[in-house]
Amino acid sequence: MEREPFPATLTLMSRISTLALGVFLGAASVALAETPTNTALGAIKLLPKGTSSKVALVEAREGRPTPDRWHILVHDPKEESGIHEYVVAGGEIVASRSLSQFAESLSADDIFGDVVKVDSDKVTKLVQQYAEANSLSVVAMNFELKKGGTGAAPIWNVTCMDGDGNEIGHLVLTATKGTILSHEGFALDPASPEKVDKPKEPAVIAESTAPKIEPDKKLPEAHKVEVKRAEPIVRGDDGGQDKPGLFKRAGNSLQHLFTGHDSGNRPAPTTPIPQVVPPQ
Repeated sequence: MEREPFPATLTLMSRISTLALGVFLGAASVALAETPTNTALGAIKLLPKGTSSKVALVEAREGRPTPDRWHILVHDPKEESGIHEYVVAGGEIVASRSLSQFAESLSADDIFGDVVKVDSDKVTKLVQQYAEANSLSVVAMNFELKKGGTGAAPIWNVTCMDGDGNEIGHLVLTATKGTILSHEGFALDPASPEKVDKPKEPAVIAESTAPKIEPDKKLPEAHKVEVKRAEPIVRGDDGGQDKPGLFKRAGNSLQHLFTGHDSGNRPAPTTPIPQVVPPQ
C-alpha cells in the first residue's frame, strides 16, 4: 500500500515550480526588453514575414529624440503605385495602406532590403555629438532612410530643429557603415575638434663662429708696416749731370752727323745775374 506524500512535501514542490516559472517569465521579459521596437530596425522587424526584404523608404517625424511613429514603405508590384505603407507605433503595426504622404510611387530599384546596419538610435547619438561640439540645442529630428541613387547604398538624412521648429542642421551618413557624408549646419566635427594654434617657440639664433672675446683678454696687435723716408739720389762724378741714355746718345750722334752739332753736349743755358747799380 503506497503512502501519500506529506503536505509539507507538496508545498515545497509547489514553491519550486512557481519559482522556476517566475525565472522563465523574467528571462523572457528581459529578452523582449532587449529587442527595441521604437527604433527603425525594430519597427521593420514587426512587418509581416517576407516584407522586410522589400523595404524602400523609412520616414519619421519630430523625434524627441525617438519618433512616436515609423512609416515604412515597401515595394508592392501588385499596387498600381508600387507602394504599400506600414505604420508602426508602440511596438505594433497600427496602419497598413496602399498610399503614402512620403512618396507617390516606388519601383524595384528603390528597394534596399536588409543591408541596413546603422539603426536610428546610433544616428541620434551622432546628432547629439555634433550638437554638443557646435554648442547647439537640437530638440527634434526628422528621419529619412532611402537609397542614395540607383545601385547606391541606403543613407540616413536627418533634419535637426530647435525648440521653435527652425531647421538648424542636416546630418547625412551611410546606413551600412555610418560614414558621415555631410554635416551642414554643424561647422565643427566632434571627431576632429577645432585646432588651436600652439604658441610659437622663440627663435633660436645660431651662435656665431667668431671667437669669443673675454673681458680681460686683449686683442692681438696688428702688424705694423714700417715706412722709410725716401733718400736723395747720389749722382755720379760728371758734375751732377745725368748720363744720357742709350736712345739719347744715338740721337745725338745722328744730329752731329747731319748738323755738326751735338745737343747732348750743349752747355746748359745760364741765367744772367742782374747787376746791382748803387745809387748816385
